[in-house]
Amino acid sequence: MSVIKSAAELVAEARAEIETLSIEKAGGLHGQSDVLFVDIRDVRELEKEGTIPGALHAPRGLLEFWVDPKSTYHRTELSSGKKLVLFCAAGWRSALAAKALQDMGLNNVCDMEGGFEAWKKAGHATGNHGRKPGPDSRASDIVQTLSELGHKGRLAEQIAFVLEIDKLKQVLRQTPLIDYSRKENDAEHSWQLAMMALVLSEYAPARTDLMRALKMVLIHDIVEIDAGDSPAYSGVTKADQFARESIAADRLFGLLPEPLARDFRALWEEFEEQETPDSLFARAMDRLQPFLHNYFTSGKMWIEHKIHAGQVRQRMAIIGKSTPQLLELVEDLITDAVAKGFLRP
Repeated sequence: MSVIKSAAELVAEARAEIETLSIEKAGGLHGQSDVLFVDIRDVRELEKEGTIPGALHAPRGLLEFWVDPKSTYHRTELSSGKKLVLFCAAGWRSALAAKALQDMGLNNVCDMEGGFEAWKKAGHATGNHGRKPGPDSRASDIVQTLSELGHKGRLAEQIAFVLEIDKLKQVLRQTPLIDYSRKENDAEHSWQLAMMALVLSEYAPARTDLMRALKMVLIHDIVEIDAGDSPAYSGVTKADQFARESIAADRLFGLLPEPLARDFRALWEEFEEQETPDSLFARAMDRLQPFLHNYFTSGKMWIEHKIHAGQVRQRMAIIGKSTPQLLELVEDLITDAVAKGFLRP
């Protein structure tokens, strides 16, 4: 195995180029109008440990997108000219993050030595992050109602999540129903993927855990309740889509109690990474379903959007990593679609 640079080395290199505040100095800056504390930890850390009062939560994986004024996800709070004091749990992630923002051109950014743990040990003020981020308070109202009836804690949070995902029925996709009477919604899409995974399981890769694949196809589009659908061939970049959906995942999976919140988030991330046999089979179903609908509705959506066969082949290629037999079917249907004028050559 080749020698790689350690995380500790990267942190040390970052520290040599950034400003790092002592806890004492950071405490003196807290509350000043020209200073913004930025918590870059995962939302589950905030829910468990709390945070610094008044801090902006900017998850590490989205920080650069939130800072970039050209990004769809730009947050104006991060371009206000205030001094940005980044912090994480112990100061490692924040050092790397401060270096990244400095490399982007910010000169008003620093990190906090020892992170939130050191802040707490020094006796500085802390506060709760709150378990229900986002503008919609319905889930919180459901938990409160059930609590008043004596059903507190875990069960109340589970019921609130189950009712929250009813919104998936309102998220419309571009895929038409087979009778072309209307477009499907995300809940219908997820249900059909689950049925396809059951029916076509004999074509799954060796060592595929069908139950895990079923969980993935049922969970994968829940984030679109907040993030919306990103139609194929729409020009939306993977980075922008993932950034938008990560924010949604924080809120929606965060409605669940542990360990469900962590398990659902991990399954969603595994599906997105497309590396394991389970996730590749789930992704194959996700690509095959709209393809079949487009072909068996005489390619009306392909024709409307002037789609070429090469675009479809590129999008369907991942099916071959999981189920070569199904990719053969797809290729035959693409060839036929071109011959019938459904797809441009």
